[in-house]
Amino acid sequence: MTTPPPRSFGSFQSKGYKSNVQPQKKAKILTFVSQKGGTGKTTIAQNLAVCFAQNHAKRVLGVDLDPQGCFTEGLQLESIYTKKTSDRLLLVPQANALEYVIPVRPNLDAIPNNYQKEIRDSVERMSLSPDLLRRRLSSVITKYDYIFLDTPAGLTRSTQFALDAADEIIIVLSCSRYALKGTSAILEWIDSSENFYKPKPTIKVILNNYDERRRYDRQFKKDVEDIFGNDLYATHIHNSVKVVEAASNGVSIVEVSESHICSTDFSSLSKEILGLNSKRGLLNTNSIPTNNIQTANITFDLIT
Repeated sequence: MTTPPPRSFGSFQSKGYKSNVQPQKKAKILTFVSQKGGTGKTTIAQNLAVCFAQNHAKRVLGVDLDPQGCFTEGLQLESIYTKKTSDRLLLVPQANALEYVIPVRPNLDAIPNNYQKEIRDSVERMSLSPDLLRRRLSSVITKYDYIFLDTPAGLTRSTQFALDAADEIIIVLSCSRYALKGTSAILEWIDSSENFYKPKPTIKVILNNYDERRRYDRQFKKDVEDIFGNDLYATHIHNSVKVVEAASNGVSIVEVSESHICSTDFSSLSKEILGLNSKRGLLNTNSIPTNNIQTANITFDLIT
């Protein structure tokens, strides 16, 4: 199979999108993580990034650590072929992250990724090094208000680097028994890791694909609230195929329809994360007891 030639980014420039890099204090790093695939982690990161950038005038950098490259490609139609990927950034100590940045939206830039077998295998063989990803991002960390790290599903090496770099870890749960069970592995790794810089990151949870009409979802929400308490964001993202359809067209749902229920969800959630209309307030929780997850009394009744 012939590798497509590197694309130019003229299409971004023609739309008037320019990289937004201005000196400022260090960005807050949010790491989006899920042990299980298919939870909607990437679409949540995409829509929140757009909300932060467009609704709140925050300068946002999205770092696509998933070799599938869905975070970046979900925000534009054309595939991106470039050697300057986040995987390569992890591998090259002398790399300048500024050279990897591409403009995606006003106030929103990205460092893309795509699957290159040798590079991906090399990333997985890397030894854990405290603050490695923060060091790789040193040239951009003062240029943005927020850096979003979108990770592959599971505890891959790049996911571990992203957890280590985070100021806040956001665990995305879909209404599924498997998503909840897998979360214990992430929490156990965080709790046992000696690699984190101090203080440890805040841990928060987002409930995705929620439908209050389903009895299962209502029970699942109650069980998650019992486990995580105030570390579960009060705003839940409703289940809608329109979110996925929007991403397949290179846009976020908040750009498609401001009146859509999921657009309202993301707008409310972005404000809650920013502390603008928090229903509960943000807690600096360093550790959540993982045994609570394993002993949760979850009712798997799918009757609506």
